[in-house]
Amino acid sequence: MIIEKLAPTGEGIVRTTEGVGLIAGALPGEDVDVEVLRVSRKIWRGRVVEIQSASPHRRTGGHAEGCPACDWAHFDLSAARAAKRELFLESMSRIGKLPPERFGPLPIEASPAGYRLRSRFHVERRERGEVAVGGFAPGTHRVERLDGCLALGEGARALLPRLEEALRDCDEDAAEIATVETLAGDRRLARATISPASGGRGDRLSSALAPLFEGVAVQDESGRVLASAGEQRLWISPAGRELPASADAFFQANRFLVGPLAEHVRQTAADVTPSHALDLFGGLGLFAGSLLDAGHSVTSVESDREAAAGARLARDRWKAGKQWRIERADVLGFASTDAGREAVVVVDPPRGGLGIPLARALAHRAKRRIVYVSCDPATLARDLAVMTVEAAGWEISSARLFDLFALTHRVEAVVVLDRAASR
Repeated sequence: MIIEKLAPTGEGIVRTTEGVGLIAGALPGEDVDVEVLRVSRKIWRGRVVEIQSASPHRRTGGHAEGCPACDWAHFDLSAARAAKRELFLESMSRIGKLPPERFGPLPIEASPAGYRLRSRFHVERRERGEVAVGGFAPGTHRVERLDGCLALGEGARALLPRLEEALRDCDEDAAEIATVETLAGDRRLARATISPASGGRGDRLSSALAPLFEGVAVQDESGRVLASAGEQRLWISPAGRELPASADAFFQANRFLVGPLAEHVRQTAADVTPSHALDLFGGLGLFAGSLLDAGHSVTSVESDREAAAGARLARDRWKAGKQWRIERADVLGFASTDAGREAVVVVDPPRGGLGIPLARALAHRAKRRIVYVSCDPATLARDLAVMTVEAAGWEISSARLFDLFALTHRVEAVVVLDRAASR
């Protein structure tokens, strides 16, 4: 089968009499043999099992032969960044009806390998007590090991065999383990989700993992903490301000680009005369720090309890006082009902994006500039269409990509919108 092009979700596209196929592990122009994994209506999914004719952009050997955590591990990094840029612009045009020229030169910041600050591992106990820690193979719930995953730092890769050994000897099973580590990768925390079949209290699992981490928390499927040991936060300083990272609270995953990303937001905010700024989906305060460094006072809004608590710890450490107000609240509710109007609004939503009601509310509320940080081009395109077309009065003034998820099809974008002068 000849691969036509790449899908926005990272697979290669092939068209057959049976419909459109999405082929994991394929690159444009390649002739591949495929295993069909799933069929639904006119779209079917498969994976490459043999390559008859390879793309000149295919990386071969070692990690590139297949990593369950990195769907583009086989793709030359430079060519992959070019493809991400093209797919981003395609999504803007197809979903948001926004032509490529609206986004200017659209540079993309590269990332080295070994970038992951945060990781999530699935756990599978196999026959004869063997334990595998890794990621799900494409289209399955079979866990494949990540020993050679180049997205992980050397310390994390070296930890995995020891982690499997500790879990093998423990009579309480983990279903998943999330980790966060320092920028240097020399200290890390873990949050383990206990398997429902274990029926334990989590104390034995916590004790088994404690020697491998600075701190451990064990929770059930509902998120209720059953047992813990050691520290629960690591103070890290990716952009000149210390932040209390934990295995539970969201934080940017790339150790190399989180600082440049925060600095880029600072620069865009510094172009606006110091006033009051709004930081929505504020997390631990990464972009609140950028706004403070740009001279603004800040209100951060975050619905997650753990993240809001971490932000308050950061505020105390920074001695930000009244310059930084932190609200644990529903973001849409706050943006729609709070009386203030801010000169600068920074938003960093989850993959689902803002959603049309919140995009409308922000288009009305922000006075001068909106800085939209996005990890999903599709939802970004939808929201930008609302703010620049439906709401009118807003123009895209700059856009930049960051390869925060190198070796995968995903990309981070920062799009800056300014209110038109006539408004």
